[in-house]
Amino acid sequence: MAETSAPAAKWDSRFAGKVPHDSSYYSKCVLGGVLACGLTHAAITPLDVTKCNMQVDPAKYRGLVSGLKTIMAEEGAAAIWKGWLPTLMGYSAQGAFKYGLYEIFKDQYSNLLGKDFSEQYKGLVWASASASAEFFADIALCPLEMTKVFLL
Repeated sequence: MAETSAPAAKWDSRFAGKVPHDSSYYSKCVLGGVLACGLTHAAITPLDVTKCNMQVDPAKYRGLVSGLKTIMAEEGAAAIWKGWLPTLMGYSAQGAFKYGLYEIFKDQYSNLLGKDFSEQYKGLVWASASASAEFFADIALCPLEMTKVFLL
């Protein structure tokens, strides 16, 4: 009786590196995106509020520091934080999609191409994954960014 060897396991990019790309890994990428994008954009809300005022009335709001002072003097200190919540929510969603989906798309595209092609065209795989993730990330951001504009 001839012995048959077991079929070779199909290559899977999710398990090709040192860290397996499982749901725990993807969840950490999503959380990293929330922290990296949501918190940082919310933290600079006063700059965004001042910038918008400078665009609307450049004669009145001539610079960042003087613009911040003018806003706080006329509207109170809380006014420089207008729109912080939709900024936090919108950029958290964008970061979650951007970071999380990038890793998912990268693995999916690599698996579609197979080991040899995905290694040969790694830059193209990464750029395609990045563009795909950014497409969905921007769609997630847009409604909340529009909400923020109405608040300013």
